[in-house]
Amino acid sequence: MEEKLREEFKTYNFDLNDYSWKEKLPSVTVEKSERIGNRPKISVIIANYNNSPYLERMMNSLVNQSIGIENLQILFVDDRSTDDSVDKVQTFMKKYPNIELYVLDENTGGAHGPRNVGLLYAKGEYLVILDADDWYAQKGLEIFYHSLEKSGDDLVFGGVVRSKNGQLELMTRAYNAQKSENLPISELPYDFYNWLGPQGNMIRHSLIKEHNLHFIDQRVADDVNFFYQALLFSNKISQVLEITTYVNRDDDNLSLSRNINENFLISWLRALSYLIETYNDVEDIQRFITRRLEWILVDFTLRWDTNFGLNVNSIQKLRRLIDLYLSDLDFDPNLYFSLDVYQYIWEYLKTKNDEKLLRFVGWHTLPPINKSLKKVGNLYYFISEEKDLPWINQPLVKGREIITDETGIYLRFDYHVPESINYVELRNDDNLNHVFRKKVIHLSGVTYELQITPEEFKGLSAGIHKLYIILKSQIEYLVAIDKLQAYCTDGALLSEKFGVVNLYKPVYDHQFVLAFKALPEKYLGQFIQIQSVLNNEGNYEYSLPDGEIISQENYQNSIIPFPEDFKISMKEYALKAGVYKLKKEMLFYSDKNERQQFLSKGYLVTVTHIWFTGEKEMILNTSAGQLVFDKEALILVKEPVEIITLKNIYSYIEPIFNKQNKKKHYLKGTRIVVKSLVFNEHFRVRLLTNDGTYITEKPEFVVFSENIGDKEIKKMTILQALRQRRGKS
Repeated sequence: MEEKLREEFKTYNFDLNDYSWKEKLPSVTVEKSERIGNRPKISVIIANYNNSPYLERMMNSLVNQSIGIENLQILFVDDRSTDDSVDKVQTFMKKYPNIELYVLDENTGGAHGPRNVGLLYAKGEYLVILDADDWYAQKGLEIFYHSLEKSGDDLVFGGVVRSKNGQLELMTRAYNAQKSENLPISELPYDFYNWLGPQGNMIRHSLIKEHNLHFIDQRVADDVNFFYQALLFSNKISQVLEITTYVNRDDDNLSLSRNINENFLISWLRALSYLIETYNDVEDIQRFITRRLEWILVDFTLRWDTNFGLNVNSIQKLRRLIDLYLSDLDFDPNLYFSLDVYQYIWEYLKTKNDEKLLRFVGWHTLPPINKSLKKVGNLYYFISEEKDLPWINQPLVKGREIITDETGIYLRFDYHVPESINYVELRNDDNLNHVFRKKVIHLSGVTYELQITPEEFKGLSAGIHKLYIILKSQIEYLVAIDKLQAYCTDGALLSEKFGVVNLYKPVYDHQFVLAFKALPEKYLGQFIQIQSVLNNEGNYEYSLPDGEIISQENYQNSIIPFPEDFKISMKEYALKAGVYKLKKEMLFYSDKNERQQFLSKGYLVTVTHIWFTGEKEMILNTSAGQLVFDKEALILVKEPVEIITLKNIYSYIEPIFNKQNKKKHYLKGTRIVVKSLVFNEHFRVRLLTNDGTYITEKPEFVVFSENIGDKEIKKMTILQALRQRRGKS
């Protein structure tokens, strides 16, 4: 079997003493900008296949780098794209210098071929690998360059941000956890190896040439060996604190689940097998291999949506392949696994206990609400009803108390995690270059306190800051809101966005205000404290100051934050959903048909929602279209009003409209008196009638009688009589 593996290593070009990879590359067609520099500081290698939608963003990030396009060599290597990728790059070539386009004469089926072509033609002092759908921060390459120039290291790492469907979050806490130079790789934390790949680093080109570093000839895991070997040969690295790279992960889960199959697994195991055989005596190889084994266990034993499958046959196949490729694994990964669930799965695999493994995975992957969570000592565990299945530790950090006074903000939390705290971070996803980091104070037992002075709070960047607990391994946890109140002060808001603690820092020194849509009217335009608790069903409930309990859905749909820099008093904007009468002529706008219409004084509309434009205009959603808010234009109608049906409709005994709740059938043209506008439990808008039933408020079905003329009403009434006489409904 050893001979078979060695043959695979040769076939896929693993050996760094073998230079034949250069000869196996396809020929290329080359185009270049009119002006090409001879001595670039940095070579940027971009492998591309059908990434046209992302190329303008990526190319713009390069031509606008603060280090200057004149100091770059941009090698765009296209793997026979079938879209207009080449056309887009040619447009940039005509406008900017130092862009080189290499179009492969045949498709290689992965990033390894184009990247290796880039290595052949790169001539910069330093080198970066950029995926075609990713991009750099404007100062990213300059920051990397100056770091390596100063330190003399061969490799530098910086902050990487993941962009997923428009949402940004830090991807690599361990990469930029500290500013360092000449840091021995033996001191890198375990989580550093989670994302070791092309993102967020720069390599000295001479290191690559000296060791014949290249990308192995396989579609999956082609970069694993390249970047681990670069790390190993560099021996020491630099780190910068700044965000340098943005990584696109749009619709990542969907594409990954399709690609997770037997070939995917074999490619990963083959790459790890070579590293184990070649560098088995290197201390940090064990942490690197274990971190990658966690990836494999997640994809092949904890996911039900992959092409590999999850059943007895797939588990047996996984074990056979692990035994084949990792037979030289001479350490116990249990020493490094970050979660106990990996330890149990690994043990079941090694002892061939397939039936128990599948029962365990079936229970473990249930939603938390379907599992029993119990506190044992200071820790929490999910405990199965099947006594032979192990308990699974559930790390929890639970908010306990918030105190604010003139000396600062004091945030207390209970810490239920086996590993000790290193420090905490307040992180603003809209400004990830400015991170607040501080040690916490241990009060007693599991309770800790974060103290933020007024000066520290003032120094925070504007916006919402998530509170992260950072461990020594650089693994991080968010703080659950738990017993904390959604607490408002003149300068800050502690909120419950996504169920975790967030600290809000306003742009200006003014009140952060909330508008309430479906809560009691007395709360309109006021700061209130909302007590949040976890009920017995595992759902959050919220208690208003008068003791009323509202659901999480009600809470989320009833509270609308004003723009951060809104300066006008909330009192002027206090608004309750309901029926309103125009006090003057107003212009309404409809998104659907892009029509505008003026409606006269006295016209009745329902107002169901508010939102803000990018220009900070407050917009009302009404039955007549969208209306820019004007406090002098509307008056709330508190008395019953009459509507006329425009189509045949039903009334319902409950605001949830289904067959079981149907009450009465109204013909077109029927007059109905309604008392008010209400919301059902799913926040669908309804009209409450005088007889206590509910009808639709949609303008295509009903109209306020005050809004139409007598002739129109008379015509509708005649039509109704004719329909009834003919027996039509």
